Parts: sequence; C-alpha cells; structure tokens
Amino acid sequence: MISQLSFLWTPSRRRLTVTLGGDADAAAQRLQEALASSGEVSGRVVGRGVKVERHPSRTRQRGAFAPVFYGLLQNDGGNSRLAGHFQLHPVGRLFIGAWIGLSTILALALLAAGFLRASPESSARDALPFILPVPLPFLGLWAAQWLQRRSQDDETAIRSWIEELRDGWSAAKAPAKTAKPPQVEPVGQPTSNGGGEQPCQQ
Repeated sequence: MISQLSFLWTPSRRRLTVTLGGDADAAAQRLQEALASSGEVSGRVVGRGVKVERHPSRTRQRGAFAPVFYGLLQNDGGNSRLAGHFQLHPVGRLFIGAWIGLSTILALALLAAGFLRASPESSARDALPFILPVPLPFLGLWAAQWLQRRSQDDETAIRSWIEELRDGWSAAKAPAKTAKPPQVEPVGQPTSNGGGEQPCQQ
C-alpha cells in the first residue's frame, strides 16, 4: 500500500493520478487481470494497493534500482482514482540511504578527529586521510540521481501503459451510437400508382 509520508516527499514530477471507470474494487480486479496478461509490465494488486514495474525482459534498469509505481485505488464519485508515485525498490532505497547516512557519519567523525589532532606542525599531507571520506555522501546523492535518469525510459513506459489502459476502459464504457430507426410510411394515406393516372371517380 502506498505510504502517505513517502508520497508527500515525492517530487510532483514523479507522481501519477488517473481516473478509471467503475468503483475501486472493480477497477482493482480489472487492473489485476490487465497486469497478468501484459507483456510490457508486471506487478500485483493487493486489496486496493497497486504495484507496477516494467517487465524484466524490457527494463533498462534491472534489479533493486529499477523504478516501481506504487499506487492506491480510491472511489471518486461514480468512478475510481488511481493515485501513486514512482520510487526505487525498497532494497535500492535502503542501500542508497544507508550509504549516504553511514558515509556522512564517517566523514564527520574523521573531520572531528582531524581537528582534534591538528597542530601547528601539521601539514596538508597529514590532513589528507581525514578529508578523503568527505565526498562519499555526495557520491551517494550523485548515484541516486544518475540511477533516476537512467531509469527514465522505464518510468515513461509504465506511465504510458497505465494511461493507455485508462483510455481503453473509457472507450469501452462510452455508449455506442444508436442506429436511426427506419421511416415507416403511414397507413391509409393515398399513394401514387406509378403511372401518373388519377383514381376513378364515381
């Protein structure tokens, strides 16, 4: 199920909201059937929670760093609304978060130790071991942005699949045009006898 907190922290460009036909329960069933028969994406529906990712045979970014769409189906009047956002797999988010967090602690600790051990006789060469870990947190941030750019094609493909699914449901729901009934000539009206002759008068 979608995390409301992570949704709030997700940039708007990585969010997606579409309106689907039918109530949320019916939309969840149809969405699960569409996922099962799709060759472009894969995923599952649990209750009203939705998870969609690109099929492994088509994705550009594999494994824990591939983008995943997490969404929630909600009733919206007579229709249903699918609202969600794109994120890395939880393992990928955990790895990047741990990298940035631990490297930041390491860099701060070594900088503090360097300041405590510094003396007027210390040189730049003596300070080098304490400065080397400083770029590590920024390296983790750069890696996260690079992975996001690399997985843009997969995210676009998932967006297109969801929007095409919505358009297909809307087209199927639209009522067909009724055929114009044939005109029936009223009974009892005089008709032409085809020869242009007038009927006999008594």
